[in-house]
Amino acid sequence: MCKQALLRSSFLAVVLAVTPASAQSPSASLAETKVAAEAGDPAAQDKLAEAFIMRGDSDQAITWYRKAAEQGFAHAQGKLGHMLLMRSRTSVSSTSAARAAMSDEAVHWITLAANQGDTHGQADLADICLQGKLVKKDLVEAYKWGELASKGSMIDVATTAGRSARNAATLQMDADQIAEAQRRAAAFVPHQPKASELPEPSWVRQIKLNGISGTPERRLAMINSKTLQEGDQTSLKLGEKTVKVRCIEIRQTSVVISIDGLAGTREVRMP
Repeated sequence: MCKQALLRSSFLAVVLAVTPASAQSPSASLAETKVAAEAGDPAAQDKLAEAFIMRGDSDQAITWYRKAAEQGFAHAQGKLGHMLLMRSRTSVSSTSAARAAMSDEAVHWITLAANQGDTHGQADLADICLQGKLVKKDLVEAYKWGELASKGSMIDVATTAGRSARNAATLQMDADQIAEAQRRAAAFVPHQPKASELPEPSWVRQIKLNGISGTPERRLAMINSKTLQEGDQTSLKLGEKTVKVRCIEIRQTSVVISIDGLAGTREVRMP
């Protein structure tokens, strides 16, 4: 072997020795990711979902994002929530009930992601609070989440979306609301949210107390045209959603109820 060929061979050996396996073989890197994802690694599951996104397979992406999200992986929670939110808004093949279920799940994952500091989750939650269609409209929270999202990378679409939601909320707020929103944003620390921190679904406002009758010993409450005693449970049709409600206590002008799937109790007052 000539001297130049020997030098080229030695140089190639050195390059291969110091080059990471992922750079030598991109397919091997994806294969390793898939093996790790199937073994339950949430970071790998999140990365595998991204690979399916790049190939236009949103169904598989949702499947793998959900696996990572269920293990508490914030980025996957934000991405899963965003995809479900978009599907609930644009799907023409799904029933109204299916879209409502997607919306509920989207809000759940987006809220978890936002509270853990995920920029995409924060931008989506800002928009949700601003619109007031899936949760009760809350301009202070919309500003807070939009402000937090606006601190992200300038080339990230979520940063722009967060800034837009914050500015839209600002135009509808007074000075005290803005000050409170800024205080909340400054005090924010990423964390796992408690049930009490989850936004109130907008459909809760459709539960109405129509009247109270009976004797002090045996009061009856009419909730959305259904008559209940203390301890009774019933199903209520709220738009496209059906929920189970239990009557906990009947007071003079209000009732205390629990709602299946939501933490705690709520007091519903007479109009």
